[in-house]
Amino acid sequence: MSKAITLETLLSEFARGVRNFRGVNLAGSMFPLVQLSHVDLAGANLQGINWSGADLIKANLANANLQGANLIGADLSGANLTDANLQEALLSGAILVGAYLSRANLQRAVLSGAILKGAVLRDSNLNEVNVVGADLSEADLRGAIARRRDLEEAKLSGATLPNGEVVFDAEELEEIPVASTVEHTAAMATATETTVLEWTNEQVIEKLILQQHPLPSSCQSADLKVVHLGNHCYQLRTANDTVVAMVEGASVAEETVTVFSEAPFADLVASVLQALSFLPTQYIPEPIPAWQYEQVPIPAGSEVRFGTARQLWKAWWLLLKSTATGQELSQLEPLQLLVGKSWQPICDIAFSPSASGGVIIKTPTGDRPYSADALLTWLESVRSGAPTTPSPVPTPTTSLWNGVLKFEKNCLTIQTAAGPVYVRGENLTVTLGGQTIDLNQL
Repeated sequence: MSKAITLETLLSEFARGVRNFRGVNLAGSMFPLVQLSHVDLAGANLQGINWSGADLIKANLANANLQGANLIGADLSGANLTDANLQEALLSGAILVGAYLSRANLQRAVLSGAILKGAVLRDSNLNEVNVVGADLSEADLRGAIARRRDLEEAKLSGATLPNGEVVFDAEELEEIPVASTVEHTAAMATATETTVLEWTNEQVIEKLILQQHPLPSSCQSADLKVVHLGNHCYQLRTANDTVVAMVEGASVAEETVTVFSEAPFADLVASVLQALSFLPTQYIPEPIPAWQYEQVPIPAGSEVRFGTARQLWKAWWLLLKSTATGQELSQLEPLQLLVGKSWQPICDIAFSPSASGGVIIKTPTGDRPYSADALLTWLESVRSGAPTTPSPVPTPTTSLWNGVLKFEKNCLTIQTAAGPVYVRGENLTVTLGGQTIDLNQL
């Protein structure tokens, strides 16, 4: 049976050198940045705690109940979490290097961006876990319950998978195959000198998109044909009249191309569109799933990427990991998100506090929330060899307080698992783990 104790009492005892607090009940306690390295909380009830940014290095949390706990950014390096209940726990950005999680229940937990290098997760339950951008390199996952597609969203170099297979190379981020511009070995046929079978599918699509109107009456291949609906509107159809795409607009600059995702030849149309600098700008789920494409300039030295918000986070994480320690983000070649028909530099990507694992993408024009599976288009720089200017490494408190504490107009906001807590007053003093915080730095 759990022993009731207040967190204040525990901290007081901890300051006196006591480390054994096995089986205590601290459910629902809130103390971001608490410092409890080497503490023994085996079997403790820590359900729903908010210890984000906590120092729990080499803590003993075996058999502890951490269901729904907020441990975002916490340092659990070398911690013992054997048989712990971490269902739906928030561990985004947490450090679990060399941690022991054998038989731990991590079902539906959020480990986005967490570092679990060398961690032991034998026979653990990783069903529906969110490991987007997590570092599981050299981790031991033998016997773990995990879906392959979930694990593939993490860095797995050197990891031992549940079936005993060792991963030697981390999987690369998916990207759209870039179709090469359609090459023509001979001049395109004209209406008077062609037959139906002399047109290729690519030629029909390209001629339609490039607004070479009026189109020849014979502008069709063995598979595709163009139907003019009037008022600068055309349809691309198969030979048996299945609509593949629709083109609307008086000029290429004003043109909108709607590609019906499940139609035959939709992938071919998408490839030709990208070769002509047309990119997907809007998804239309009903009544028929379709993507709208518009011509968008692609800056020199950049490559287009297309995938889910999860995959964008992974690209962002890998970019940060590949840079020199302490380098200012403003000096990196930023990823750029396609918003409408314009590119917006990505300033930061934050995790949604919910267990769904959504992200909030910060751009100069505002914050943009997306679900984890939202389909997005972005740019990555391909330039290499650019000089970088190192800058001082941020202090640990700067990164840990970010998103936890905020101080404006004599109001201190504390983010908790239950929602924000507002403390108003003048000459407020805040001390965390024995350290006084300068509120003007928040």
